[in-house]
Amino acid sequence: MRKLLLLDADVIIDLHVLGIFEKLAKAYEIFVTIEVLREARYYKKAGKKYPIHIEGKITVIKNVQLDSLNKVMAEAREARLAIDQGEATSIAYLLQPEEDLRLCTFDKAAIKLISYMGLGEKSVSLEKALKSAGHHRKLYPRHLENEFKNCIKDGKALRIQFKNLM
Repeated sequence: MRKLLLLDADVIIDLHVLGIFEKLAKAYEIFVTIEVLREARYYKKAGKKYPIHIEGKITVIKNVQLDSLNKVMAEAREARLAIDQGEATSIAYLLQPEEDLRLCTFDKAAIKLISYMGLGEKSVSLEKALKSAGHHRKLYPRHLENEFKNCIKDGKALRIQFKNLM
């Protein structure tokens, strides 16, 4: 059984810029929310704009529970973090009982929110996901495991700061 990976729009775009989306799609069963699919319509490379066509290579999540989405938005406000609709629906989907699904994002606010909500084990850095797929090419600093871990740590600090843990 292949691993399940939920991607954010920025990840999809960067994978296309780097020319490695197909490699990741061969190693993982890729999921995206409908909002992420709408956000990831094109990428720019060498000053040109290219369309992204991933339909048929991914599973599109069309219905995220409204209660889950409301919880994510409330937690984001509480933690004083701004996230976009694609990230919010992706994190909300993590609250549903898909046990092996991992969210891959490099958006710092989203990673902090995931950690803040106690969902750190349901997320993965792009570097770690690619290494697991057998890819060891140089990546942008925002893709690296170290950056991801720093955001997880910051999210835990926000949790201590803003949540009543008693």
